[in-house]
Amino acid sequence: MKAVIIAAGQSSRLWEKTDRSPKTLLPYGDGTILSTIVDNMKSCGIQEIIMIVGWKKSEIKSYVKSQDDFGIDVQFIYNEDWKRGNGISVLAAKAGVGDEPFIMSMCDHVVSPSAIKRMIEAKSTKNLLLVDWRVDDIFDIDDATKVQAENGDIVEIGKELKNYNSIDCGLFRLDSKFFAAMQKQLQQGNESISAAVTGLVEVENMGAVDMQNDEYWIDIDTPEAYQHALDIINEH
Repeated sequence: MKAVIIAAGQSSRLWEKTDRSPKTLLPYGDGTILSTIVDNMKSCGIQEIIMIVGWKKSEIKSYVKSQDDFGIDVQFIYNEDWKRGNGISVLAAKAGVGDEPFIMSMCDHVVSPSAIKRMIEAKSTKNLLLVDWRVDDIFDIDDATKVQAENGDIVEIGKELKNYNSIDCGLFRLDSKFFAAMQKQLQQGNESISAAVTGLVEVENMGAVDMQNDEYWIDIDTPEAYQHALDIINEH
């Protein structure tokens, strides 16, 4: 199974200065955020990664090349519309993944390898989202995308949900139906990944995979979240 990593954005929530490096290249563990994401995927059998780049694409590509492509097949696709919604970046991967299911992650979401592996091996034929039911332990819950899941399906999703029982972890297993949902949303002026996910929820094609007690994840959006991520890696 291939993986898609979205690394096109400007990291504006982490810092305001545009002369800084992409946040995915920040030190983390024995390498960087990006190398950790790739290593976790490699440990689950992923050997082909499509990396969608945009802002400071040359810096990301140079880093990956300096790491000998992490010892796997890395394909770069440039999204010239990287300033637009992140759904545009996922659409850019369409030709690279073909008709087969693929794992999709942002370049700032670090997830336990065991959770990635369970996503890959899940028997469901639906599009899937990794969710965390430990809502009381979520860092920066106000900014988190909330999920209402029932019997393994996502029935409602959104940052402003009042009733929810889990949180979106930002790791997906998607197929060609996601691209169709994204195209439909674009026709309505919606450019975000979340909009396409909502479309899939409406047609009952978005399943949930639960985090396990011994697994972790972190969305590194702010300086505080980065420090929290460093604390987590030190614990594991």
